[in-house]
Amino acid sequence: MTNVYTLKDINNKGHRLGSAYEQELEKKLYTTLSSKAEINDLCEKLLAKNSEYSEREEDIGNKISQLNVSSTKVRSQLISERKSHSKSQRELEAKYTAEIKLLKSNIKTLKRGATLAQKASSANKVQILSLKTKIRELEGKLEDIDLERTYHDLDAMGGKPAQISSSEIESLRLELEHAKEDRNSKEYTIECMEKGIESSNNIFKREIDASYSARSKLREENRAFKDQLALKKNTSSQIISSEGIPLESDGAEAIPLSQEIPLASAIPVVASSLMSPMITYSMLALLLIVIIWLVVRKWWNPWGMNEKNDRYFTHEKYINRPDIYYLNT
Repeated sequence: MTNVYTLKDINNKGHRLGSAYEQELEKKLYTTLSSKAEINDLCEKLLAKNSEYSEREEDIGNKISQLNVSSTKVRSQLISERKSHSKSQRELEAKYTAEIKLLKSNIKTLKRGATLAQKASSANKVQILSLKTKIRELEGKLEDIDLERTYHDLDAMGGKPAQISSSEIESLRLELEHAKEDRNSKEYTIECMEKGIESSNNIFKREIDASYSARSKLREENRAFKDQLALKKNTSSQIISSEGIPLESDGAEAIPLSQEIPLASAIPVVASSLMSPMITYSMLALLLIVIIWLVVRKWWNPWGMNEKNDRYFTHEKYINRPDIYYLNT
C-alpha cells in the first residue's frame, strides 16, 4: 500500500502547496496523460489498418481461387481438344491407309493387265509383221503374173502369150485385200488397247495423287494445329509464371495451401496485377474457341470437296509422286 502524506507532513518537510515540485509533478502527469491519448489513437489506427489488410487479403484469396478455377477450365479444354484431335487423326490415318492399300492393289492389278496387254500387243505386232510380209509376197506375185501375161514366150501353136486364168488372179487379189483388212484391224486393236492402258494409267495416277495430296494436306493441318497448341501452351505458361504461380509438369497451376496467400510483402504486387490475368484468360478462351471453329471448318470442307472432286487432278501434283514413277517407264 502506498504511503499517504498529509498537508502537515508536507509542511514539516519544507514543501509548500503550489511549490515548484508540485508544478513539476503536474507537468509530468499531463505529459503522461497526453502520451496515453496518442497511444490510444495510434492503436485505433493500427486496428483499422489491420482490418483493411484483412479485407484485402480475403479479396486476394477469392481472386486467386477464381484464377485457379479458370486455369483448371483451360487445362480441361486443352486436354479434351488434344483427345479429340488425336482421335480424328487416328481415324483419318486409318481411312487414308485403307485407301492407299486399295490403290496399291489396284496398281498391281493394272500392272498385270498392262503386262498382259503389252504381251498381246507384241503378239499382234508380230502378226502384223507377218501379214505385211505376206502382203508384199502377194503383191510381188501379182506383179509377176502381170509380167507373165504380157511378156510370156509365145505359144508354139498360135504365137500368142499364154493366158493365166482370171480366177487365180482374182483369188490372189481377194487374199491380198483380206490380208490388208486383217492388218488394219490388228493395228486398230493395238491402238485401242494402248489408249485404254494410257487412260487407265491416268485415272489411277490421278486417284493416287488425290489420296497423297489429301494426306499431305492433313499432315500440314495437323502440324499447324500442333504448333498452335504449343504456342498457346507456352503463352499460358509465360502468363502464369509472370504472375508468380508455379506450374506442374503438364502445365497446370499447382498452388499449395501454405503459399496461396502471401503475406504483407507480396500483397501489393499481387493486388496491382489481378486484372491483367483475368483479361488474358478471357482472351485465351476466345482465341481457343476461334481456333477450334477454324480447324473443324477446314477439316469438313476438304472432305466434302474431295468427295466431289476426287477425279480431277493436276499434272504438277502427279510429277512429284516418286512411288508411281514406274508407270511412266
